[in-house]
Amino acid sequence: MPNTEPEQLTLDVPAGTLGALAWGDPSSPLVIAFHGWLDNAASFNRLGPALADDYRVVAVDLPGHGFSYHRPPGASYELLDYVRDLAPLFDREASQGAVLLGHSLGGIVASLLSVAVPERVRALMLVDSLGPLTGDAESFPDQLKQAIDRVRQGSRGQPPLYADVEEAIVARMKGRIPLSRVAAECIVPRSLQQDQQGWRWGTDARLRYPSMHRLEEDEVEAYLAAIAAPTLLIRANRGMAAFKPEWIEGRLPRLSDAEVIDVEGSHHCHLDGDVGGLAEGCLGWLGRIRSAPL
Repeated sequence: MPNTEPEQLTLDVPAGTLGALAWGDPSSPLVIAFHGWLDNAASFNRLGPALADDYRVVAVDLPGHGFSYHRPPGASYELLDYVRDLAPLFDREASQGAVLLGHSLGGIVASLLSVAVPERVRALMLVDSLGPLTGDAESFPDQLKQAIDRVRQGSRGQPPLYADVEEAIVARMKGRIPLSRVAAECIVPRSLQQDQQGWRWGTDARLRYPSMHRLEEDEVEAYLAAIAAPTLLIRANRGMAAFKPEWIEGRLPRLSDAEVIDVEGSHHCHLDGDVGGLAEGCLGWLGRIRSAPL
C-alpha cells in the first residue's frame, strides 16, 4: 500500500470554508470523496493514496466535521442541507466533472449530489452506502417534535475532556458506531481540538441532534432511479448492507447502471478491511467505464 502524506487544502463555498486532504497529481482525473457521520477527510487516509497513481483524490471534511465550518447558531445539520452547501464546490473545483466517492453519510450525500448536479458527476462509488434511513408520514410529527425539543434544550453539560489523543481514540472505538483501532487512529486526531485542559471533540455537537424530517422510501427510490452516472456499490460483508438486505432488494434495482463488488470488512472497510483489494476493484471498474462513452 502506498504511504504518501496528503496535502492539506481549504476550499471555499458560499456557506463557509471546507477543510480537505488531497493525494495525487492535480492534473489527473478528479475524485471527490465524502466521509461518514462523525468522521472526517482522514477516513480516506488509506484508500486515497491507493488511488493516487491514477487519480487526484480530494477528501472533503463535511460541514461540522474535521476542519470545516460549523453552521451558524440556530441551524442544524439536515441531510439536504449538505447537498445545498456542497453543490457550489463542483462549479469551483470540478468544472470538467468528477468521480464521487462516498462512505456511509458521505455516500448518501454523493448520491444526492449526483441528482442535484448531474452534469458534474462522471461516476459514483458508494462504500457501504445505499441511501438514508427513512421515515413515513405517520412518524413525521414525532420526529419533528423530538428534533425541536433537542434544539430548545441546547447543549447538555460540558463536552468530554480527554487527557491525550489515545484516550479519545479508545472512547471513539466504543461509540455508537464502533470503530476498529486502525480506523479510530486514522480518524480521531483530525476530529480533536486541544486546549490547556486537554483534548476535546472539534466536531459540532449538533451533528448528534435528531433530524427534523426523514425522506420516505419512495422518495429514496425515486432519486436513486434518477441517477444517470455509472455507480459502483462496495458492499462490506460485515457492514450496513449486511443488516439491511431490503436495501439491496428494493433500492439497488432502481439504479440504471450499477455494479456491486463484495469486500471483506466492517462498515469502515476502506480503513480496516482489504484496502488493497478494494482499491484494485475501484480502479478496475473506473478503467472499464472510462473506456466506454460517458
